Amino acid sequence: MAEHRLALVVGANRGIGLGVTEAFLAAGWDVIATARRPAEATALGDVADRHRGRMTILPLEMTDPTALDGFGALLGDRKLDAVLINAGVAGPGHRSADAATEVEIGVLMFTNAVAPIRLARTIVPHLKPGPGVLAFSSSVMGSVAMNSGGGHELYRASKAALNSLTRGLWGELRGRNLTVLSLHPGWVRTDMGGAGAPVSVEESAQGIVRVIEAQSGAYQHRYLDYNGSEIAW
Repeated sequence: MAEHRLALVVGANRGIGLGVTEAFLAAGWDVIATARRPAEATALGDVADRHRGRMTILPLEMTDPTALDGFGALLGDRKLDAVLINAGVAGPGHRSADAATEVEIGVLMFTNAVAPIRLARTIVPHLKPGPGVLAFSSSVMGSVAMNSGGGHELYRASKAALNSLTRGLWGELRGRNLTVLSLHPGWVRTDMGGAGAPVSVEESAQGIVRVIEAQSGAYQHRYLDYNGSEIAW
């Protein structure tokens, strides 16, 4: 019997992360999912109950540097075919560089840009060379080329920073036969995206899994949306 592919989904307790977890399972993958407080992640626990033997839930707080640096040890000797690091906050409600404080910028940049890369470095040794895909939840708002209207400037800056740091990480990983993806999930109906967003969690999540599967073995760093279309940097 063929070995099941194993995916790690970081930030899986709700929204896109939860949807991607379910989409991976539906596509035949086994999944390791993280949540800040697994005992309180009831929706994720329900998914695990429906897929006993195919899913593990691990604790992870993305704002805790010690937890980030030690996460690789929690994986033990498990080898991963794919990783989606899904972490992000909207930032301060005023959304303005003019009103931003050092604390607000520190929280936003650490959570959205620095923490995902710091975590990725502890996970990379567990990724299988060849099929291994390391994907980050980015956003089209991180595109400098496509920013013609402004708005949401702090969030845009954090996602542009994530893209830049991811490119640097890709440079470190050259020669290791891994694929790195910066993925735009679409404008999705989540707590952050709002009820009026045009894309459902299911549509976005299924698309993300298809893109990850299609890009396996590409050995590139690509900036794509959930349909696999290229986004200008």
